Amino acid sequence: MNVDQDQMVALVVGASSGVGRATAEALAKRGHAVFGSSRTRLRVNSPGITPVELEVGSEQSVNSAIEHVLKSTNRIDVVIYSAGAYVAGAVEETSDELAIAQLEAYFIGVHRVVRAILATMREQGRGRLVLMSSSAAVAAIPFHALYSASKAALNHYADALRYEVEPFGIEVTCIEATSVRTGAVDTMSTDKPIRAYEPRRTRVIDRFRQLQLDGHSPEPLAQAIVHAVESRKMRHVYRVGPRARLLPVLRSILPGSVFRRLYGGFFGLSRAR
Repeated sequence: MNVDQDQMVALVVGASSGVGRATAEALAKRGHAVFGSSRTRLRVNSPGITPVELEVGSEQSVNSAIEHVLKSTNRIDVVIYSAGAYVAGAVEETSDELAIAQLEAYFIGVHRVVRAILATMREQGRGRLVLMSSSAAVAAIPFHALYSASKAALNHYADALRYEVEPFGIEVTCIEATSVRTGAVDTMSTDKPIRAYEPRRTRVIDRFRQLQLDGHSPEPLAQAIVHAVESRKMRHVYRVGPRARLLPVLRSILPGSVFRRLYGGFFGLSRAR
């Protein structure tokens, strides 16, 4: 593939649906050379996007995908990680296997991709890493402990990583948003339900699901990501949408008990303590 110097070479991890797909399409429309990954290449079928098979749970698959892009373009300027799958339910109901799968999707998978691309970006003397976090990193969502923990871990990971890679011209940002329609909402699962958590668990999960289904389309979030990667210098965190911007403010100014009551009530819990 012939790539002009003024074109950005972008790899979007998780480009078959939701925010990843919208971001890949938006970058392609801006004239950038875009590679979009999925477990199955056929699921990446948007015009102007070169499909790449990539399984974030496999180090070999991640390395092969990045090598494939580099053979085609000789460089990668930006990697956007937007892959994932939700796990929902009470902690007591969540098996070790489900917990590990959640961390694989949102944290260890990120680590595999970042490790695989850093040497290339160091040699280039530049590069940008865009990691899809969530407002759940700021305030954990009830009955989504593993999801919330993985997003909080991702934010701290990015903070530490910046110290290490900024001298090499590599920038790292996290994107936080709430209530965006994504395909991941359909992958929620619980292990063996425990009756003691009813009806609170079902009420919260139904509320969360409805917020996703009724949420904003992924296109405005994709445009914010495009703006970030095309900017002269990326900010450390982009909070997209009024709720994502308001949540950290409320968390910082309200007494803990008041915030928990309001936040729990938002998810249908009348007695959050």
